[in-house]
Amino acid sequence: MSAVEHRIDAHAALRAPSGNPAMFWAMAYKISDILMTLTETGALAPLQQAPATAEALAAASGWRAAPLARFLELLATVGVLERSGAAYSLPSATRAVLPVVAMESRLRRWHADHGSLRAALETGVAERPLEQIDDAAFLTCYQQAMAASARALALHVYRYAAMPAHGAILDIGGADGALAGELAALLPHTRYCVVDRPPVAAHFDARVAGMADRERFRFVADDITQPQALGTEIAAADAAIVSNVLHLLSDREIDALLDALRGGLRSGARLVVYDQFLDPACFSAADLMTVDWACVGAEFALTDRDMCERLARHGFAAVASRRFPLVPGALVCASAP
Repeated sequence: MSAVEHRIDAHAALRAPSGNPAMFWAMAYKISDILMTLTETGALAPLQQAPATAEALAAASGWRAAPLARFLELLATVGVLERSGAAYSLPSATRAVLPVVAMESRLRRWHADHGSLRAALETGVAERPLEQIDDAAFLTCYQQAMAASARALALHVYRYAAMPAHGAILDIGGADGALAGELAALLPHTRYCVVDRPPVAAHFDARVAGMADRERFRFVADDITQPQALGTEIAAADAAIVSNVLHLLSDREIDALLDALRGGLRSGARLVVYDQFLDPACFSAADLMTVDWACVGAEFALTDRDMCERLARHGFAAVASRRFPLVPGALVCASAP
């Protein structure tokens, strides 16, 4: 079966919950609203400690038990929660992404208030929330979301990306250093340079402040859309990671970054790219994220195969990709020749 046929089958499966796809998807936001409300208010927090009944959760929150029980049952029906008897619990997949759910809730309100989707359609001129929101609570929420899957991603990078056991690792778009910190625990003889926007520096400082090996980490505030400014950091790296960055860049900016990495990385240095690459074989959260990219003026729609081909065109060697259960997107790895 071809990738296109797989894609058609995936879309057919999405029609299964309802005889009328338009009706179903017009109402599906209600599940999102339940999940986001229960996450933001902390109502699901007790489930991180132990399973609980709807009555126990209602008593802890001061809410009415009847509607809460219905909402929990709906979340269990769609797989967000698990149910055993009268008690509900958080599956590991849900537990891992609750910070992302909280961030999505904030972003959803921001885009609605700013008419982002309509602006993308009418003018193509969009505002980027990370550049517009001057709210410490939101930025903290964002950093927590980015860190939520850092450990799982770090384990995959460690196992499959053939990272160097010694030397310098450059983490481009590394946010508060969560991924670098997790990798550092797995690769104790490596050191890290994290590059991201200036507002992120305070979050990086807060994360590494209490580390006993803080000297292994440093932060460089820079604009990754101008990668020529990173020449010194690229040349010093034995490996480079570009994680959850490409979807915010234009094709021209992606090519400029890859050119800078190809021209600056020493021979044999590893390049690891992780992003929400589309999977032609199924419909997934990555497809839904293309709405986010459009709302911020980006047009990211690459598959991991597209990324492999692009790296090969830029002259990288040993290009390969992998996907993993529970971690969205794909990991694409290569070596500088």
